[in-house]
This record gives sequence, C-alpha cells and structure tokens, in this order.
Amino acid sequence: MSSLIDGTRSRPTSSRPGRGRTGGGRVGGGRPAPNPDLARKLLTVAFRPSGLTMLLIAAVVVVTLVSASSDLTGTFGAIATTWLVIHQVPATISGVQLGVLPLLPTAVMMWVVARRCASTAVHTDSRDDTLRLVGAAVAGPLTITAIALAVVADASAAIPLSSPNTLAAFGWVAGIHLIAASVGVAAAHWDRVVAEIPPWASAAVRPATAASAALLAAGAVAVVVSLLVSWSTVGDLLARGNGFVGVLGLTVLSLLYLPNLVVGAAAVMTGSTADFGNVSISVFGNIGGDLPPLPLLGAIPEGVAGGIWPVLLIVPAAVGMMLGRDCARRIAGQDSVLAVLTAAAGAGVVMALLALAAGGDLGQFGTVEVLWWGFGLLTFAWLGLFGTVSALFAMWFSHRGHMKDEVAPPTAEPARTVEPELAITAAATPEDEDDENTGEVLAQESAVVVTKVVEAEIVEESGEPVQVVTEETVEIEVVDAEVVAAPEADLTADSAAGAEPETDLPSKPQKSSD
Repeated sequence: MSSLIDGTRSRPTSSRPGRGRTGGGRVGGGRPAPNPDLARKLLTVAFRPSGLTMLLIAAVVVVTLVSASSDLTGTFGAIATTWLVIHQVPATISGVQLGVLPLLPTAVMMWVVARRCASTAVHTDSRDDTLRLVGAAVAGPLTITAIALAVVADASAAIPLSSPNTLAAFGWVAGIHLIAASVGVAAAHWDRVVAEIPPWASAAVRPATAASAALLAAGAVAVVVSLLVSWSTVGDLLARGNGFVGVLGLTVLSLLYLPNLVVGAAAVMTGSTADFGNVSISVFGNIGGDLPPLPLLGAIPEGVAGGIWPVLLIVPAAVGMMLGRDCARRIAGQDSVLAVLTAAAGAGVVMALLALAAGGDLGQFGTVEVLWWGFGLLTFAWLGLFGTVSALFAMWFSHRGHMKDEVAPPTAEPARTVEPELAITAAATPEDEDDENTGEVLAQESAVVVTKVVEAEIVEESGEPVQVVTEETVEIEVVDAEVVAAPEADLTADSAAGAEPETDLPSKPQKSSD
C-alpha cells in the first residue's frame, strides 16, 4: 500500500511565477497530489456506480413506456425523475406530490456504493487519500443530480412534471452517498477506527447492527404472516391489474415498497403508531379508513386491535436482552453498560432515519408516516432498559463464577505413599540390653493410631524376617514406656564395622503424640 504514496513522481520546479504546482508532487506546496493510479480509482468511485444506475434506470423507463404503448416524448424527464426518486427526493406529477418512495432501490444503491468504497479504501493508507475517496463518492452523484435537475426543468415544458426543491434534492443525494461511503471506508479500515475510539464504543457496533437487523426481521415476519392471513384480499387487489402486464407491474411495485411496510411493522411492535392517511395502526388500537389499491397493503389488518396484540411488545424486550448479552460478552465490567446504551442509541438513530425515509405525502390519500422521533426514542428505551438489565445479570453471573473458582479447593493430586511414624516394639538385641546408661524419655499414657501402615519387615542381623505388619489401621497403647537409645560410641563402632541396620524404621526415639 505504501507504493501508492511512493509512486508519486516528483516534477522539476517550474521557474515561471504564478504556477500552483511545485516540486515533490505537491499541489500549491501543501498536501501531496494523488498519484495517477489513485486518481483513476477515485474517478471510478465517483461515476461508475452512478453511471450504472443511470443505465439501469434508462432501460427500465424505456421498457415501461413501450409496454404501456406510450410515446417516448418525456423519456429523458422520466429518467431524471427516477434518479431523484431513488434518492428519496419527492416528485410532483400533475400537481400531485409523491413523497412516499420505495426504500428497496435506495438500499441496493447504498450497498453498491459502500462495496465500491470499501474495495478502493484498501489501497489508501493516509487520511488525505481517505478523505478524497469519500469526497469523490459524494461529488459524482451530486454532478449527476445537477444534470438531472436541469433535465427535469427542461422537460416540465412538455410533460406534466414539476421541478423538485433544489436544496432538498442535493441534501438527500449528498446524505445518502455520504452515509454509504462512510460505512464502506469504516469497514475497510476498521482496525484504525477501533484504535481511535473507546473500547466500549467499538464493542457496541456489532450488537447495535444485530439489534437493528433483529427488529427489522421481526417486522418482516409480521408482514409475511399478515399477507398469508389476508391472502384473499391480496389476490383481489392483484386481479385489478387486468392482464399479465398489469399484474406484473403491481407485483413489482409491491416488492419495491416492501421495506417501507417492514419499517412500519417494526415501529408498531415497539409501541409506536403507523399512519396511512386516515388509517392508524397500533398494538393498542386501530382506526380504519381507505387505502390505495396496492396488493402489499392487504397485509394491514382489518378491525380494531386489542386482545393479544400487546404481546408483540415482547419482541423489542427480547431484542434488548440479546443486545445486553452480546455487549457483556464483548467487554466486561461497567463498560458493558456503556456499550449497551451506546448500541441502543445507535439502533434508535438508525430506526429513526428509516422511519423518516419510509414516509411522505401520498396525494389524495394523505400522509404516510411513522412518527420517526418517537420510533427512535422507543427503540432506545426498549433496548437500553432490557439490555442494561441483561448486561448486569451477565456481570453478576460472571462475578459469581469467578468467586466460585477462587473458593474451590485445588485439584487433588495423586496420593503419595507416606511412611507414618510407627510405634512398634522390635526384638531387642544383646547390644540394646547391655546399654542402659542413656537418658530416659517418659511418655505418658497415650494411644497412637496409625492411619496407614505399609508393609514393614524387622530383620535381624542374620537377614531372616521376624515380623511382618500389613494392617491398614493399628492402634497401640504406650504406657509409661522407656525408650533407650544406643550410645553414640557404639553406633559409631557399629557403623565402622559395617553392621547392617536392624530394621527399616527410624533409629531415633519416638516422641509422644500429645
């Protein structure tokens, strides 16, 4: 990767005044200019995803116009408007504003941009090159947006199409591509990002992503189940297509708006309210009304909510418990609570942004919206509360396990054969009977219990065994016994003579056990 920086060729300093380029490959004597290879990659990031999107849009628009037996008068205006619609810019057709725009094309385009930025960011090893990459990812789409706005303004004279708000158009395009490029670059340089943020913040990223995905997955399951339950209504709406082309168009349109309905279902599960014009849906009660004849909207339940509907609130609680467990596994101690709160806040921001993008005006049917800030706050509350409880329980169990490990006795080692002290009266030899001039030890009346006695032999000088003891437990009473030891001189003489020891037992006098 360093070759990208070293590959910049230094050029001779120009003697002409007023030139902005100096030697060493630097622009204006300041930051180093990107090398040709990196410049080519930046151009690819800027215009390749957007160019491919425009080609795909053009193909879809032409096929749609031809299928509808329409003339191609407003083809360029339709292509430019579709580009803006993909970026969630409201379109106004025949004086009616269409603000509810499908999320699926936007999500696919963001994924493509993030992948492209991630693959290019691998070849950038400096902060300046990374900033150039993000800037290129935003500058290219903004250029195409400026052209699209000009085309729409020109086409409005031939077709009933109004120009959107210019500031809103540039804002939506810049925001969408900035988020996608930032995610791609952060994924490519995740090790650097982790080194620059606190540990509890880095530990919260993946749990927050998993929690957001879990909420959306629960919403998708709810939508699919509702579609299956209301399949007869969905079939009646599809039959209004009057032919294969009409049915295909309604099916494709329903698939494009499927993520919007999933976001609404997830919002309802957290206790928020989803409004479709006059229709209001909540786990605590519904308000009926008219809906557009879109087959996907057949999943909206009829009648008044109630009964077991509040049981759906267990979904965000379970997701919060999962979030707390994941954070506690990634980081220990009180930092796990900070990670939980950070992850809950991140998931709340994501849900609020999705709710903001999923809604909008729907002409005569009114406004389709989820209270985006309410959805974000409820998501943060559910995940933060139950996630904190789960993390605290995990900390308590972990601390309890460590205490058990500290109190637990050490692992038992294999028993070693220990020869205990024995109180055994051996057969006295003539030498011991003659030596009575040593000190005497008076032992009080006591009992000595030997827990284990190994096989012992008492051997006389002749080498023949006299007595063998194999008892497991031997109890011996010693009553006022005198133990007489041999004099040192005799012992020295005996050792010098090479005499064998009388027994395998200690030759020193035994002490009383008390």
